[in-house]
Amino acid sequence: MIDLCAIRKLQTSLRNFEDQLKQQTGLSFNDALLLCAVNKGICEPSALAKELELSPPSRLTRILDSLENRKLVQRTLSIMDRRSLTVALTETGSEMVQTYSCSELNLPNELQFTQSPNN
Repeated sequence: MIDLCAIRKLQTSLRNFEDQLKQQTGLSFNDALLLCAVNKGICEPSALAKELELSPPSRLTRILDSLENRKLVQRTLSIMDRRSLTVALTETGSEMVQTYSCSELNLPNELQFTQSPNN
């Protein structure tokens, strides 16, 4: 049987973590996830949407607009295909990812999962 109370506790912990992230970095959870994904080398909007599980695509556009307005990312036409865009971190965006890496934030105990050596 599913322990709904435990799921509720996870949900509350995640919301508290998101609030802490917003206070410390000024980033929403999706903003931070997008910056991390771009930092990992995912630079095409469709791949970013898939990585972040964002649907409809307009959600990704809003996040990119917000991050671009804050000068954390830059969208440019692809060199390979001028019909498509690529997303890159700006210097400020790179500094933000380095300064506020997830390891520096207080992760609630309920959200700390250990991985077995096989994972």
